Amino acid sequence: MGSTGTERARFLLNGVPDRFNDYCHMDQITFVQLADWLMEHAESNIPREISIEECLFVFLDIVAQGNSFKAAAYGWDHDVQLTQSIFIVILNALNLLREKEEISPSCPAMSTTRSRWRVLRGIRPGKSRMDGMVKIGDDNGGGLEISQESLTQALTALNNFIHEHKEI
Repeated sequence: MGSTGTERARFLLNGVPDRFNDYCHMDQITFVQLADWLMEHAESNIPREISIEECLFVFLDIVAQGNSFKAAAYGWDHDVQLTQSIFIVILNALNLLREKEEISPSCPAMSTTRSRWRVLRGIRPGKSRMDGMVKIGDDNGGGLEISQESLTQALTALNNFIHEHKEI
């Protein structure tokens, strides 16, 4: 018997494609290709019983759905600390993807895909902190402070991967 998070990941992966696209902002084939790339290239300290697919869903729950770490933790049956660790692992993996893969000249600019990533709605251009850090996923103390540049680079890599691998 799997955990609630495992069951939810399986439900999303095997569910209605339109719901999947609405949740992830990519098709299922692209999602699986991204998970495969991350498995092959990125390091993780997340417990083995949590799949890379579940980790990606948790990350997307925060950046695409705009949920707090507290809400994501509850929805995926994890504690907030594990949810934050999963987020950081995927963020770092996407930054590795950004380093290893060139951004396609035809990849849409971040400004045109900004609405795809709800996490960016709370970040105002020109209004960032002097230290370049932003707080995301906050819900009365459950947020993380991360580098705005790191988040932007990770989402740029994700946009490019989606652009380059989307189903035609």
